[in-house]
Amino acid sequence: MAKKPEPAASEFDAEVDSARKRLEAALTENEGFDDIAALQKVAPLLEKRIASRRLAFTLGDDDEEAQIVVIHVLTDEELGFIFAEDGEYVFESNHADYFDDFVDDDPERFVERLYETLRADLPKYEVENR
Repeated sequence: MAKKPEPAASEFDAEVDSARKRLEAALTENEGFDDIAALQKVAPLLEKRIASRRLAFTLGDDDEEAQIVVIHVLTDEELGFIFAEDGEYVFESNHADYFDDFVDDDPERFVERLYETLRADLPKYEVENR
């Protein structure tokens, strides 16, 4: 009896395999995952893609980890923060009723997701927080 051929890896499986390899590499490197270098990699992408008079991105440090703080300029309020951990970029909102938290392992895709999140939800935040 002939064995059925294995199905080709899907795009999803390929992305998961790629992310797993990056995570394994980050965990096995002598110095581990460099979150500062990861933030330095994503910072110029943020400034270029989300150039706005409404928002500022500043480097911050909360005693445990380096982060990029997303500040709404008009209200001087922190909307959330970005940090890098174990090969992934994380956005955590200070306003869960407006902005969803998310994680992505690709810096360009992460910035695009942040762009879409802020573009979609910032108008409601601004109307309700005048």
